[in-house]
Amino acid sequence: MFGPQQGDLVTGNISVLSTISHDMLLLENQLPFCVLLELYSMAMPNKREDLFVVMALVFFKWMFPGSRLETNNIISSQECKHLLDMVYHNWLLPSPPVLPRESEVKNINSEFIRSAKELKEAGIKFGKQEESYGVRFEKGMMKIPCLTVVDTTESLFRNLIAYEQCSQGHEPQYVTDYMTLMDCLINTPEDVQILRHCGIIDNGLGDDKMVCKLFNNLGTNVMISDRDRFYYAQVFERVEMHCARGAMYGWQAEA
Repeated sequence: MFGPQQGDLVTGNISVLSTISHDMLLLENQLPFCVLLELYSMAMPNKREDLFVVMALVFFKWMFPGSRLETNNIISSQECKHLLDMVYHNWLLPSPPVLPRESEVKNINSEFIRSAKELKEAGIKFGKQEESYGVRFEKGMMKIPCLTVVDTTESLFRNLIAYEQCSQGHEPQYVTDYMTLMDCLINTPEDVQILRHCGIIDNGLGDDKMVCKLFNNLGTNVMISDRDRFYYAQVFERVEMHCARGAMYGWQAEA
């Protein structure tokens, strides 16, 4: 049920799995989680209900950033509203670090960061981060979890963003803030190429222009978080401070 099996025309076909996964996470297709649990109990009467959540997350894991399931964040079966809610809550991260005091970031514009190409020219390196959404910036390197981009990626994130923005109490807005970060980094196909070469983007579309357009479209008509609620605010601060110091001392970008 939750992985490719020999002789199974559904689970053994990745394109069919992709379509099914996509349809199961559409906002308009959500069923109350109690209904799914009842069906699960009928199919597997001797299995614990919470095991269904783990199995479902394993099934959907390939669609999202990072290479491992965040087991510390698994929501209980009684708390889930529906599958989309379950997937969303698996991504909740610890509270973001407190922003530096205003005096520490004077004259630093950290509302947005530059594109991947511009940051590379400023001497910043990129690398792959294993944690979902766990973006880090240390010692001149920005580490971002790998995202596999396929035909269903845009629809998936649109549904997650819509669910996040219409729900109460989702602060910070993890998915919206992640897409804001990626939209800042990606302005041209060359930016996609840089991130792809670093293992941050796995381009299943086969065309960097299509990936660029996807991220830029996702950032359109989306209400972004205020600076004091933006999850990656400290990352943006550190990146811009690094660039400002480099400009001040005339550092040259490494080849």
